Amino acid sequence: MKRNQVTGMHLMAGLLLLVMGLLTWLVPDAVKQTEFSFLNWAGLLIAFTGAIIIFLSIFYNKKLIQSNFNFVLRLIEIVAMGAILIYSLLKEWYLPAAYSAAATLGILLAYYWEKTGKKDQVLVCDDNGISIDAKHRFSWQEIQNLRLRHNILTIDCHNNKLYQYKLTGNYQQTDRETFESYCSIQIQAKKHLKQKEW
Repeated sequence: MKRNQVTGMHLMAGLLLLVMGLLTWLVPDAVKQTEFSFLNWAGLLIAFTGAIIIFLSIFYNKKLIQSNFNFVLRLIEIVAMGAILIYSLLKEWYLPAAYSAAATLGILLAYYWEKTGKKDQVLVCDDNGISIDAKHRFSWQEIQNLRLRHNILTIDCHNNKLYQYKLTGNYQQTDRETFESYCSIQIQAKKHLKQKEW
């Protein structure tokens, strides 16, 4: 996930908590029965939690994303939405239950993608072509040009598609030149295998 997507999910969760908390607090006392009087302070607490999440996401975004505090904030969002979901289901209030269920699912999926999206990509280069994470395979005859600059591998294919991959590790200038010359030799050697389009 990109940084703006992580921030966007925090802002969405905070905004939803803020709105749900304020709506709960603003319900007239005549509508709230005595058994639901605690909803006044619960609504304010939920709205305050949402406001804090929004504030942190806007003003401390960089520190938030680059630290373990992101996990703590996700945990607060999940606990708050989960509490609303459970209470709404117990009282058979289906509209707030649906909102909080969708938000909880979204937050859980966002956290999952944040954790699994940070894997290093592995580049395998052999006589048959280039493979990246064993998911993307490019044969030499389909590659028109290839460049490695600033740890970004750019593959220009004959079908007018351009692929870029950010690679981890520090490449020395000689490593880059050796890699590019090897790839250039392979591209030229396998050029005749390219199937002609009619």
